[in-house]
Amino acid sequence: MSKRVHFIGIGGSGLSAVAQIAKNFGYEVDGCDISSDTPYLEKVKKAGIKTFVGHDPQHLKDVDLVAVTPAMLYQNNDHPELVLARKLGIMKKWQEFLGEDLHQGKFVICVAGTHGKSTTTAWIGQLLETAKLDPTVEVGATVSAWKNNILLGKSQYFISEADEFDNNFSSYQSDIVILTMVELDHSEYFGTYDNMLDIYSRFLGRIKPNGVLIFNADSPGSVSLSSRVICNKIAYSINDAKNLYQDPDDSTFTYQNQKYQIQLPGIHNILNSLAVINLGKYLNIPNRFIASSLNNFTGTSRRLELLGIKNGIRVYDDYANHPSSFKASLEGVIQQNPGSKIIAVIEPHTFSRLKSLLWELPRALKKADLVIISKIFASRETDPGNFSGADIAAAINSQSLPAGRRAKYIPEFSDIVHYLKSNTSQKSVVLVMGSGNSYLLSRQILESV
Repeated sequence: MSKRVHFIGIGGSGLSAVAQIAKNFGYEVDGCDISSDTPYLEKVKKAGIKTFVGHDPQHLKDVDLVAVTPAMLYQNNDHPELVLARKLGIMKKWQEFLGEDLHQGKFVICVAGTHGKSTTTAWIGQLLETAKLDPTVEVGATVSAWKNNILLGKSQYFISEADEFDNNFSSYQSDIVILTMVELDHSEYFGTYDNMLDIYSRFLGRIKPNGVLIFNADSPGSVSLSSRVICNKIAYSINDAKNLYQDPDDSTFTYQNQKYQIQLPGIHNILNSLAVINLGKYLNIPNRFIASSLNNFTGTSRRLELLGIKNGIRVYDDYANHPSSFKASLEGVIQQNPGSKIIAVIEPHTFSRLKSLLWELPRALKKADLVIISKIFASRETDPGNFSGADIAAAINSQSLPAGRRAKYIPEFSDIVHYLKSNTSQKSVVLVMGSGNSYLLSRQILESV
């Protein structure tokens, strides 16, 4: 076992979780990040992990293994720190370190899919925690109950969020896979829908003998994938959930002759909860623990997170970055705030994603009273120069939206804040969506309205 591990990009949501778990498993850990302040760095520091600002080959002195974020490989692949790590033959993506090292000897439960991974991973973790099964959990978001993106346990159970981009889940061998909704995303990497399914298939093909796939039967992509893998299978569908209440304060339903209640809004979260129920039943967890964990789960950060209410205006922060996610988040907010004016503020994430899915946006956002599009967060990409947030707003406006509903392109955060300060009223709801820097925007809006 490599004992000293250096993490490059330790301020990221996934890598910060794995670094904390590695330290708990007995590794000597430190790390670096180009940013001195991310939502996750403070958690790493509180765990007693030394961090450096910036990247430097000097960080690799006496290091046995370097675990790197894939974003670094796209953005700065020829940095001297990476060059030296390759030369020494000690570099892995952090997902490879997780699968090849930390998962070993564990009963591994992986949650995969285009949407719902973080919420479902955290929910499963809370279920096993409630049932006193003492799991270790790695999730790409802060879980409200844990105030962290990890849960450190001592049992055999290890629950991981499994990311499909860059084939990041390729080294995971699972005892159980939860497969949520699957549809085309990251087209700049996968290219085509069929290529994406092929990569998912290889991941599912690594399910251990006698393992099980629990999959969303309402997702054509998940159904297609389930037919490609030979293992035990359990399907779940919203059609099997009965007596769905639409009361904004009461998400109650009946499933398999049992009554459940969840605190999270939206049909998509009922679907997520069905995955949790089926996992619990497969693991023979008593139903009282399943019902309790469902009812007590308050979600994760940046998943329809109500930041606050100021002057009667509610501001939500959400990680959505795909048309299907925009639609689900909007419907969840509308369920919680019937009759309110809904303003959707979107920071588009990557040029390729929104360009390839442009045709889906008008339908996804049609229930918003106003849509504001900021400049695009490039992430690992560079600006191609022929596509911007203005094109997104124009595409939305080109469709026949209900009277009075429209999209505006306001590229800078400061100008969005200024516009909303003058154009919101009591009982308005501002839903900020994006997976780049929009978490800063939502807080600026709340301070200013």
